[in-house]
Amino acid sequence: MAKIKLYLDEDVEVFLVDAVRRRGYEATTTRDCKNLGLGDPAQVSFARRKGSVILTYNVRHFPRLHYEMLNRNEHHPGFIIARQEGFTLTLRRLLKLLASVSAEDMQDALEYLSNWPAD
Repeated sequence: MAKIKLYLDEDVEVFLVDAVRRRGYEATTTRDCKNLGLGDPAQVSFARRKGSVILTYNVRHFPRLHYEMLNRNEHHPGFIIARQEGFTLTLRRLLKLLASVSAEDMQDALEYLSNWPAD
């Protein structure tokens, strides 16, 4: 069971990546990869090449992109959709997901972070 590698979309706080890395997970940001300003399809292509699951606050576009891709029989490494509800809550939920789900499980999956308990 391979650990999830994260790619944080540009709307996610960059300091979250440091907290995730300190806990032993591989994570990068659009800023680290010099991908700021790229459109969603380009971000997905980059994440797919890197084998990274995208963490985003973009609840408007990524769920729709997920279903469009599946309808075209295209694949993606997975999307985690989060709400902007504070660093601590987001981190706790994310760590629960990362400890419970493998990279293989995330293939072509859409996960809402709000479904993961923060306790």
